[in-house]
Amino acid sequence: MKTYFRKSDKNSIKAIKRKEQETADASILFQKKQKIKKLVICYTENYKGISAFLRNKYKKILFFLSVLILGGGIGVCFSPALKVFQNNKTVAIRIGEIPEYIDYDLLAAVNFLKYNFERNGYKVIGTSYAGNLYPKELDNAHVNVFVRGFSQFFDLRMNKRKTNIFYVHRYTKLYVEEFQNFDFYLSSQRKLIDAVNHQDISINFLPGGFVTHDLLIPNEYQYDVLYIYEYYNQAYHSFMQQNHRIKIYSGSRFAALDEQKRIDELKKAKVIVYEMGKTDSDDESYIPYAVFDLISYGRPVITNRKLLLDMYFGDRIWLFDELNSMILTTEQALNSSDKIREKKAIQARNVLNDFFDINVPFIQKIKLKN
Repeated sequence: MKTYFRKSDKNSIKAIKRKEQETADASILFQKKQKIKKLVICYTENYKGISAFLRNKYKKILFFLSVLILGGGIGVCFSPALKVFQNNKTVAIRIGEIPEYIDYDLLAAVNFLKYNFERNGYKVIGTSYAGNLYPKELDNAHVNVFVRGFSQFFDLRMNKRKTNIFYVHRYTKLYVEEFQNFDFYLSSQRKLIDAVNHQDISINFLPGGFVTHDLLIPNEYQYDVLYIYEYYNQAYHSFMQQNHRIKIYSGSRFAALDEQKRIDELKKAKVIVYEMGKTDSDDESYIPYAVFDLISYGRPVITNRKLLLDMYFGDRIWLFDELNSMILTTEQALNSSDKIREKKAIQARNVLNDFFDINVPFIQKIKLKN
């Protein structure tokens, strides 16, 4: 099934994000008020009965002995039920790519999903990959998130008694066989959502976001430029190599590093250049989760110009349009003092924390369903 998309309305981005946050906040507030109301009623009724009963010291002793005896019996009787309840809060992430094909952006998106489940009380019990999607230890997960990366994803053995979610990360050419009556559909691409929603499938939007990292403060710079790319730019690489100390990673190679190694590499560079993929593969408003991840570390970032980045971050990050602009922007960033670059990076990180740390609305739908 090929999909064709119309351009996003750039001017509505801010309003859309605000509306999504308001919807999520309102849902959370309503649920909290209902829970508090029930607890107050329950506490008031129980307190009246118990306080009268405990006035007699002999009855008090008898009461506590009864609680101890009954507690053991209740624990035995209800432990299977409690186990089922705990399973209702567990999540398995199943990625339709082998680990070597997972790039930095997909890794950051999956981590963002995990973070949002965990902040809503779920426990992510594991992640599996193509070739071993269904390990036994994930069989009892109540929520299964199937992550569609860059390859078609047909091997979807859903447990109908559980909640099943299909997350389409970026790739826009889909096939009808990939949509197999999931409970929820999810995507980070607005143009994909606009197109597929016309075909009797409702896709929820996963907004741009990040996982908060500790601020990285470099001890000593070993590179001028750490270049991480989705789309490899040979001309840029050659120019930088002739004039500066540069370290280069493809998105998948950088994602394959363990977390500590990635942190070490980020701390060694004066600036981080992240080159996005060709714009025709994404909608115009899409910002890779990898860019937010870099900003969250508090490192100076140079990346492709996008409206949302320009709108929120201004000159706190460096943005470019094409090759000459990319080279010129990198030179401008490197010619800034270390103090100014690091200060801008911290300011960008603060903006990220202030405006992009949102609770994903679709998780509220999962809670209400269950």
